[in-house]
Amino acid sequence: MPALPRPLRALPLGVFVLAINANAALTGLTLYRLVCHGLTDLIGLVLLTSLLCAAFVPLTLTEGPRTKAFVRWICRTAGEYFPCRVVVEDEDGLKPNTAYVFGYEPHSALPVGIPTVFATHSPLLPKQLQGNLHGMASSVCFAVPFVRQLWWWLGLRPVSRQLMTGLLAAGKAVVLNPGGIQECMGMQHGSETVFLRKRHGFVRLAIQQGAPLVPVFAFGQSATYSWFRPKPDWLVRWISRKVGAVPLAMWGVWGSPIPHQRPVTVVIGQPIQVPHQAHPAPELVQQYLDRFIHDMAALFERHKAACGQAGCELRIL
Repeated sequence: MPALPRPLRALPLGVFVLAINANAALTGLTLYRLVCHGLTDLIGLVLLTSLLCAAFVPLTLTEGPRTKAFVRWICRTAGEYFPCRVVVEDEDGLKPNTAYVFGYEPHSALPVGIPTVFATHSPLLPKQLQGNLHGMASSVCFAVPFVRQLWWWLGLRPVSRQLMTGLLAAGKAVVLNPGGIQECMGMQHGSETVFLRKRHGFVRLAIQQGAPLVPVFAFGQSATYSWFRPKPDWLVRWISRKVGAVPLAMWGVWGSPIPHQRPVTVVIGQPIQVPHQAHPAPELVQQYLDRFIHDMAALFERHKAACGQAGCELRIL
């Protein structure tokens, strides 16, 4: 696909937030037409049919060579816009056709580094990993029309233990944000927040599959979208548990879905080798979780100055 002029290079990445907003708008318009103009309203029925098709058509029927080319174009163009660069601390430590569990931090309002860098066929992804990696996203993303197609084309899959176990057993790598909803609830402006101290599940999974743990930190990502979390916190937590996502208001340039143009540096740390045990003891899981947290904090300190965040604090919850 053709290269875009620099001012337009954010448009491809903005399409993902735009898809969320467009789905809400189309759903509201559909309800308005059917309620106010009757259940036989042609426009309302066309909109409803479109939404139902986008929500239930099997995702495997929507992908092909064109979607792969589209994803590579999105990743390349968005990477040029921020710009986004990737730093790999241990190139020799990443082997092709090998299972890894990448712990990606922080979540931020939107983890733009995942679609930009960790899409299955992203040209920014280290060559050893291209075509052999899947990002994990909240299952609610795959229930939203249009969003589910875009996420699927990127190579993202609904996060579940069963699916991740199958991918790792097949020698594929997975990328997930361990903090998830709790991390979004703990975010504060002016600092970086990661929610890890109670996240034993991804470490246990890595040990069960004998897959090395790899810390990843995306510097500058938190500045790509402005955000507001409504109050009260107890209500937001309740909604988050029910729907599987935190109801954040987020916006980019001039209040649009286009992200702010901020340099993003995704640092892939050194793999942490883990034992292969089908039933790891809690003490062993805690040992490797502590090691992961230590390595993540050390990675942050090593790179924050070079990434323009010398004065930034990393809060580990």
